[in-house]
Amino acid sequence: MFRLLTLMAAAPAVLVLFFAAGCEETSYDAADGICCDSGADPVFLHSKIDDEDGDGNILDENFPTIDDEDDDIADHTWIRDEDGLYHLFFHTEDRGSGSYIEHYTSSNLTSLNYAGVALRHSPDGWDSYNLWAPHVVRAGNTYFMFYTGTDGPAGDPATRQRIGLATSTDLIAWTRCPINNCPGTLGDGCIYECKECWTTWGGESGSYNQQCRDPFVMWDPSGRRWLMFATAKSTNQYGVVTVASSRNLVNWTGQGFIDATRRLETGVGGQTTGGQCENPFVTSHNSVHYLLFTDWQDPEDSVSVQNPRTIVQYATSSTLAVDSTGSIDWVYRGYIPDPGVNAIEVLRIDAGTWIMSQSISNERSGYWPLRRQLRLKCIVWGDDFAFDTSNVRFDCGIRRRSLGSMAADDSN
Repeated sequence: MFRLLTLMAAAPAVLVLFFAAGCEETSYDAADGICCDSGADPVFLHSKIDDEDGDGNILDENFPTIDDEDDDIADHTWIRDEDGLYHLFFHTEDRGSGSYIEHYTSSNLTSLNYAGVALRHSPDGWDSYNLWAPHVVRAGNTYFMFYTGTDGPAGDPATRQRIGLATSTDLIAWTRCPINNCPGTLGDGCIYECKECWTTWGGESGSYNQQCRDPFVMWDPSGRRWLMFATAKSTNQYGVVTVASSRNLVNWTGQGFIDATRRLETGVGGQTTGGQCENPFVTSHNSVHYLLFTDWQDPEDSVSVQNPRTIVQYATSSTLAVDSTGSIDWVYRGYIPDPGVNAIEVLRIDAGTWIMSQSISNERSGYWPLRRQLRLKCIVWGDDFAFDTSNVRFDCGIRRRSLGSMAADDSN
C-alpha cells in the first residue's frame, strides 16, 4: 500500500498532486476562429522525414519491417500548455531496437515543429525495450505522462507490458516518477500491471498473456478520482478495455472491464470480428461518455481490403462506472464515420468544438505502405449516440489563451 511518509521522502512533487489532484476545473475560451466545413480541404499534420543512415530511404516502405527513417505517428496524445501552445507526444520505432517517445509542438494545429525526444527506454529497467502510447494530463503545475513500457519486442509472446509514469513541469524535461509498484522489477516509474482477476496478466507467461498498454487517464468528477482505461487480455482470450482508479495518479486499483469492447460472436457490427481491442480514448457530450477503441485484427482494415470499414469502434455509457463482470452500462454502438483510421485522440477546443486527431497514412485510409500522419476533423454530434465528422478550417485562427489541461471528460 501507498504510504504518505514514503511519498514525502521519495516523491515530493507527487505529494503536491496527492492533495491537489482533480481540484482544477477546466474552462474553455471561445474559439470563434474555428470553422467546421465539409467543403474545406483536409488538414494533415506531418512529422519530420529523415535519412539517418544515408541509404536513400526516407519513408517506411517496408512496414511492418520498419526501416524508420522518419517519425511514424500512431498512438499519440495532445496537451495545450499555459501559453496556448499545443504539444504532441507519440512513440516511434528506433531502427529495430525498440521504441521511444517523440515530442512535437504546434501553435495553430496546421503544422508541426520537432521538439526532440521526450523519453527513452531504461536499459536495465522494467521498460528496457519499448515505450508506447503516451497520454499526458495536467494537475496543478505538473504534467503527468502515462506510457506503456515493455521488456521485449511486441512479437514475443512472453514480453511483459506495464504502465509507467513520468512527470514534467515544462513538457520538455521528463523524469520517471521515483516509485515502483511492480514487484520483481527494477527501475523507477512502474505504476500498474493490469494484474486483475478478469485479465490474463498474472497467469502463465507467454501466449501474449502480459498485455497492459495504451493508458488513457481522466478525472472522474462524480467519483472524485482518476480513471485509467487501458488495453488488456481478458480471461476469455480477447482484448478488452480494463479500468483502474486512483486518488493520487500513482497507486492504481482495478475496477473492472468493458465487455462491449471485446469480440462477441453473438454481438453486433464489429463485435463479431477482430478480437484485439486497444487504444482506448474517452470523450463526453451531453452527459454521454463515448469510449473510442481500435482493433487491428478487424478483417476489414485497409491492409487487406480495398475499401475497408474503419477499425475504430465505440461504446457509450451514461456513467463511468465499471465492474468485474463486464460493465453492462457500456453499450456497443458500431464504427466511427471515417474508414481506415489507426489511432484516435479528441481535442476539446471550446465548449462546443471537438477536434478528432486521426492517425492515418494517406487521404484514403490505412497505413500501408507509407508512414502514418495525422488528419484533423471536427466531430458533428448527432442523435441516438451517432456522430459524423467534417473537415476543419483553421485559417480564421485559434485564440492562444490558457485552457489548463485539455481534458476530454467535460460535458455540456
